Amino acid sequence: MIEIHLSAFPDPRGVEARRRLLSSNELGGLDQLFVVERGGLVLAHAFLFELAVWFGGRKVRAGAIASVGVAPEARGEALARALLDELHHVAHSRGDALTILFPFRQGFYARHGYVSVSPTQLLTLHPRAIPESWADPAQAPGTVRAATALDRTGILAAYDRAAAARTGWIDRPERLWERRLLDERRRWFVLDRQGTVAGYVTWTAKQAEPHAETRLEVWDLVADDEPARRRLLALIGAQRDQVTEVTLEVEADDPIDRALIDMDLARYGTERVEHVVGTLVAGPMLRLLDVPRAVEARGYPRDGGIDVAIDGAPAISIEIHGGTGKIGPPRGGPLLRVDRASLGAVLYGGLPSSYAARIGWLSADSTRTLRLADELFGHPPFFALDPF
Repeated sequence: MIEIHLSAFPDPRGVEARRRLLSSNELGGLDQLFVVERGGLVLAHAFLFELAVWFGGRKVRAGAIASVGVAPEARGEALARALLDELHHVAHSRGDALTILFPFRQGFYARHGYVSVSPTQLLTLHPRAIPESWADPAQAPGTVRAATALDRTGILAAYDRAAAARTGWIDRPERLWERRLLDERRRWFVLDRQGTVAGYVTWTAKQAEPHAETRLEVWDLVADDEPARRRLLALIGAQRDQVTEVTLEVEADDPIDRALIDMDLARYGTERVEHVVGTLVAGPMLRLLDVPRAVEARGYPRDGGIDVAIDGAPAISIEIHGGTGKIGPPRGGPLLRVDRASLGAVLYGGLPSSYAARIGWLSADSTRTLRLADELFGHPPFFALDPF
């Protein structure tokens, strides 16, 4: 399996790093690794982790597929397709509503019912771009300090509170937290409000060689409210005399770039693009395993109902009461026509129905119906804080 992994992912990681990844992954162990075997030879492998992921204020059971690899001598023989079919069967049988993966190439998975979720913005900024006024305790009370071992419970609680309001954040298993907290290169800082962790930030400082320029890679930026988030961002800005560049990934609709002045300080552009301030990053892909289960699993922002015709089949209705959705008989009212993959993008991928209509992924009997669908199914953009 290590040889297959080396062939499928020929990056600088060595044999021992791959052995640890396959046998003791931060999301699960070797018992969650599936293989294709023929004549006593292992020819392909893939993980199927069992996760809970936040959507609409509820944790949804999902299968996380990772490390799909096929031996070079067996490529082109549809082994990856057979492996995917088995993983989908296992995930469906155990009650998962959907599967999620980070594709090497999107086309292969799109042919198997997967659809892309919201992209993210990977901002590249100079710390001087962050307003110094955000450090004012009057705007966000509390003390920003280095985290200690005593903050562990508070950090985990802050993450859980933030995750419940997001789309696509996972319910982090204990082994993932252990890897994160024990990573000797990561620094952790908290905003302490009278003994409560109201937010935290963790980053890694990097140099290509001694005395070279220093860059910060921000991993988690988690806060109970926007003033607390700005206070933690101000801590990043305070590194301005030692750090020349910061990378920070944010949701697709985050307006932070408007507040950052001269993000590309000390960098130059081109004739066509003078100020490059970041990169649009494709998110993972997802696939609905069972439509009724997927409709019922997530939370919804408001009550109501709408008819939906999926893959040209007769219409059904999605009825929402108390934030819970159910499949029912058609109402004979507003109607959406959509295929199964695109429905996944709307229900779970952070794509508003009106946007899906603009790119031809669904149609509606009126613009009023699209507005209703946006209100019923809307949630924040998908933001994968923990790629796998």
